[in-house]
Amino acid sequence: MVVLGLLLPLLLWPGIAGLVWALRSDSDLDLVVYDQTVPDASYLEHASLGLVLEYEKVPFATEDSFIGAAPGGAPHGAWPTEVPDLVMLVDAYGVYVDDAGDVSDQGINRITDAFGDQDADVVIGWAGSGAVVYGEFNILGEPTASPASQRLAGLFGVERTGWAGRPFDDLAAVPERLIALAGGTWEYTGRGIVLLAPAPQGTSVVVLTSNELTGLLPVVEGTLPGSGRSTEARVDGWFEVIAASPGTEVDMRMRLPVTETGRALLHQSGIPVEWPFLVRHEKSLYLAADASENSVDFPLRRMTGSPALMRVLPQSPETEFFYRVYLPVMQWLVELAESTNG
Repeated sequence: MVVLGLLLPLLLWPGIAGLVWALRSDSDLDLVVYDQTVPDASYLEHASLGLVLEYEKVPFATEDSFIGAAPGGAPHGAWPTEVPDLVMLVDAYGVYVDDAGDVSDQGINRITDAFGDQDADVVIGWAGSGAVVYGEFNILGEPTASPASQRLAGLFGVERTGWAGRPFDDLAAVPERLIALAGGTWEYTGRGIVLLAPAPQGTSVVVLTSNELTGLLPVVEGTLPGSGRSTEARVDGWFEVIAASPGTEVDMRMRLPVTETGRALLHQSGIPVEWPFLVRHEKSLYLAADASENSVDFPLRRMTGSPALMRVLPQSPETEFFYRVYLPVMQWLVELAESTNG
């Protein structure tokens, strides 16, 4: 009987949690998502966002609330005339084709529009009218035009350093385009982290190998907005090095797990070991990573209370960031927009 009493809640929870989720009304949040990087129908660059929106029951369809590129890079959507509750600037990098005209991650010819001054006018105007605005990695970098980038940075309360990076399972398998930026010579192997800073006079590249690292992945840590709950997670994708402007709130920071040799190598290039990761400024929020791109499945997304369960379970590097950082931050953002404009 004791064992049954312990197991019964566990056996009943899936059905109850699923029923509670199903009985919840859909959110009436007015949402706009901007993503120019859509090479195919997977919409991978905002796949994580789609999972969160489904859990929060925020209706989202590419037909009426999505702006950027359709699969393959064709233009899609236009800024609405009414001020939305929440604007999510997810990805501005774009879709590229090779010399044969085929979509390719090694292509150098962009076929999608860049975020420009007119786009900045719309978003900044909406922010002034009460919209909550979210941005993340590469919205501020190329190909976003410099004046628009500076204005968005002011909206988010962040300052770009120009440095971005990504961990690699095998440095010998980095993309050819990155090797070209490094000057065409590449003799690195094994796991490591590559940082680069594009510039007109030539891209600067710093490589951290296992000799310079105490851990294989960057780490973000701090408190989650809204709850004040401490959290920590590894980051397995692209990130950027930023600074926070005066008057902002920095809830989380990112750090590189480096040895003293690694610390000295970063210092030579003017790269900090730790910097702001989650920056809040008025009603805007910026995450300094390619946060919305993640292939995690979130199978319990139609069960109320499942995020609390998932964040305490052991996770892989691929899922850890989603459950312990991205999911709760996006939930808070949705709740903020609903409470502000509801």
